[in-house]
Amino acid sequence: MRQKEAGGVSAFLAHLHPPLLPRERIRLTFTFCLGGLAFYFFVLLGVTGILLMFYYRYGDVSPYLSVREISEFIPFGGLVRSLHYWCGQGIVLLVVFHMARVLLTESYRNTRAWIWVVGMALLALVFMMDFSGYLLRFDTETFWAGFVAFGVIKEIPLVGDGLHRLAAGSATYGEASAARIFLWHCVVLPLAALSFMFYHFWKVSRLGYGSRPL
Repeated sequence: MRQKEAGGVSAFLAHLHPPLLPRERIRLTFTFCLGGLAFYFFVLLGVTGILLMFYYRYGDVSPYLSVREISEFIPFGGLVRSLHYWCGQGIVLLVVFHMARVLLTESYRNTRAWIWVVGMALLALVFMMDFSGYLLRFDTETFWAGFVAFGVIKEIPLVGDGLHRLAAGSATYGEASAARIFLWHCVVLPLAALSFMFYHFWKVSRLGYGSRPL
């Protein structure tokens, strides 16, 4: 009975992470560990983001004043915010380089085409997380950047008004939109990105990496 249970557990683990990655395809000079580094940056981004969530406020005070309070008065707040910011920029660069590596090595061909599609979706999510985090400062610069971006969304034919309300939380973009942007940045987009990441890792582990090194 115990042997059957052990065999069942091994089969389940092999299903989650099947050993189909040839040794030469996982060497550093082929992958540059770009995907793995992006995931580790994502974890650090989540940890620092959770710490910032304890002090970021968008209701009773101006979001901008809240950011200033974190940076200037909360112990180690400036350090945590800087780590969060640079991890975000690092993820953007790593994912872009990772996609370029996949493109140059033609690792998107044949059965891996769907992995490429998932990777493109992850790239879009990374850009949206980075931009939504930028908007949460709600100073003059980021306010007008958000005003223009959400204005573009509103101009989409047929669905623009609905998408604008979904994204900004109201028919007009303003400081009241901080709550909705906070929800997108801290909950919806990270959960979506995490789901796509795990699916991406699982699919790569089943199909293996591409066929040609740089």
